[in-house]
Amino acid sequence: MLAPISGCVHLAVAGGCGGTTWGLQHARQILSDGHHVVWICEEIPDGNRFSQLFSDISPISVSKLHLSAVGENTDVGIKSAMDLLGVLENIALVVVDDWTKKTGKPSGELRKSMQALISTCTNKEVALIAISSAYEDAGGSGWKARGSLEGCDTWFLHRGQMDSMMRELHIRDVVTEYVLGDEGFIPRK
Repeated sequence: MLAPISGCVHLAVAGGCGGTTWGLQHARQILSDGHHVVWICEEIPDGNRFSQLFSDISPISVSKLHLSAVGENTDVGIKSAMDLLGVLENIALVVVDDWTKKTGKPSGELRKSMQALISTCTNKEVALIAISSAYEDAGGSGWKARGSLEGCDTWFLHRGQMDSMMRELHIRDVVTEYVLGDEGFIPRK
């Protein structure tokens, strides 16, 4: 079972640690509960990975995933998500996968769009996961998120310190370890 999402979560992920899988796994749960999910991304998630995670979900449930692959036009995807939030009553989750570039800071316009989406999701009581790249501070002060989002709780996902096959999810001062397999993240026992 994954850590539950309520409100807005900014998931800052070390490269190759499964941020998209984390989001897809949350989406799978929402879809299996009969709700809609809006997914904004640069590129459509890997088909094999998608098939693994959604193999036990009915086609009718999967049809409630509103996926927008917008290339580098994240602003367009965010606008689309806000439009859908205005017309569909059964949306329970919005995911913006890789909302920032892998390097540098997000543009002021993109930050403004994300803040508007956060506000809309908050007002409609819809959970939001904003996934971005994390990086280690050169000064040794730990992990940092690429771009901060007001109104979001920032979580960090990266490889385990003792075992690189494990993933660690840092929510404030609590660390939970997961094994990443074909079915997604499974809590380490």
